[in-house]
Amino acid sequence: MSEQSAADYVADDAPTGSAGRRRRILLAVAAISGMLVINYAAYWVLTRPAVTDWLHGLVNFIYPGAFLLAFFANVTVLIPIPYNGIMLAILGKASLPWLAAILAAAGSVLGELSGYAAGRAGRQVIGESRAVRWTTEQMRTPARSFIFLLIFSAPPNPIFDMAGLAAGTLRVPLKIFLPAVFIGRCVRFLLFAYLTLPMGL
Repeated sequence: MSEQSAADYVADDAPTGSAGRRRRILLAVAAISGMLVINYAAYWVLTRPAVTDWLHGLVNFIYPGAFLLAFFANVTVLIPIPYNGIMLAILGKASLPWLAAILAAAGSVLGELSGYAAGRAGRQVIGESRAVRWTTEQMRTPARSFIFLLIFSAPPNPIFDMAGLAAGTLRVPLKIFLPAVFIGRCVRFLLFAYLTLPMGL
């Protein structure tokens, strides 16, 4: 994949003038407000005792359980939902742990689309901190975006949501975002699956 310049890769279709600035501010405020409301609602729901019991009960459903657990645990943005222990239990019960791991990766990447969508909704959502600037710089070209997202999504990483937001803000194409994160999550969950085998470490 050939690299493009930052100017070519980052879409610059924002309106100009005072009307454009007002529109950008309104979009940013709406995106941030919507993200906060959705996150609070999701976190509140997912931490209710009945829902927590249901999530633990997904261990009994193995393959759909792996997909649903990973999806719901990753749909929140910047509010991590601990689920690795439950996922290890699911993978340990699966007769085909590699299949459960791939389904978990698919659910996980679909859940991460919430952060990507929030980033696309408003360019100012992720702010201008040093960490944000560094993350943004890593995704200035398609090749760098793919490699960065793949590597950053593989380990259990509670701040990966910042990368998802940056990817959406920079208009990283879904054809790059989805496979990069999917491969990274496959690496993670396949390693989890290996650790549940009798010969695992």
